[in-house]
Amino acid sequence: MRGIIYILLLLAAPATAQVQNWDAAPYSDAGHIRFHDDLDFYLNGYTKPEIKAMRSQVSMWRMNFDKMMRATIKDIQSYSEGGNMAAGTPDFTLPDVRSGTPYHLEGHKGKLRAFMFVSLSNPPARAQLPFWDKLQAKYDTTQVELFVIYGKELHPGDKKNFSKYPVPASMEQKMAYAREFAQLTRLPVLVDGMDAKTFTLYGRAPNGAYVVDADGRLIFRSTWADSRKIEQIMDTVLKWEADGKPK
Repeated sequence: MRGIIYILLLLAAPATAQVQNWDAAPYSDAGHIRFHDDLDFYLNGYTKPEIKAMRSQVSMWRMNFDKMMRATIKDIQSYSEGGNMAAGTPDFTLPDVRSGTPYHLEGHKGKLRAFMFVSLSNPPARAQLPFWDKLQAKYDTTQVELFVIYGKELHPGDKKNFSKYPVPASMEQKMAYAREFAQLTRLPVLVDGMDAKTFTLYGRAPNGAYVVDADGRLIFRSTWADSRKIEQIMDTVLKWEADGKPK
């Protein structure tokens, strides 16, 4: 999604809109608990100072605005409002950058799982890390797994803050980026391939967030990660399971 963050930051709605507009009430889907998706295209889950801080990290006008609009219009049409976000649960096996051990999503059934896509040049993803680290500390790891997937650079080579991170030319370079990212968080950091297969299967949302239940069902998807929604969902599902999964 080339340059999409420029539009999102410029057109961001009031800070509380994302939380207020999302219906947190769970509903039944063939006897299983599910949650309303949050597929808002706009980056509006942050306060004005937070948006200003993220905006300051990128060169807002380094691209001609009209040219940028033309270059991103196809992405906007294809992926905005979750138009290309998978409704199912695409399986994947990706390496953990710290251990090198492959993580197989299907192989971790029995746990509630939440993950988001990240990159070094993605300010919203970096802003979420402290909150997701707190969530990881909150939950029993025998019941809940949280992790991130290192996907595509959102602002590759941006001269203001990310000039050291052009589009990686090899898997080795991408792994090096992911190792550096791992220093910012306690979460496991999985690394997508050079073909961005997993990133594409899950809709190419640069900071998309997803929750998968213990049976492997995708029960929530969001265009932008928001730890508050993830916590609400986790708490609700864990209580529902503790109560015997009432209908």
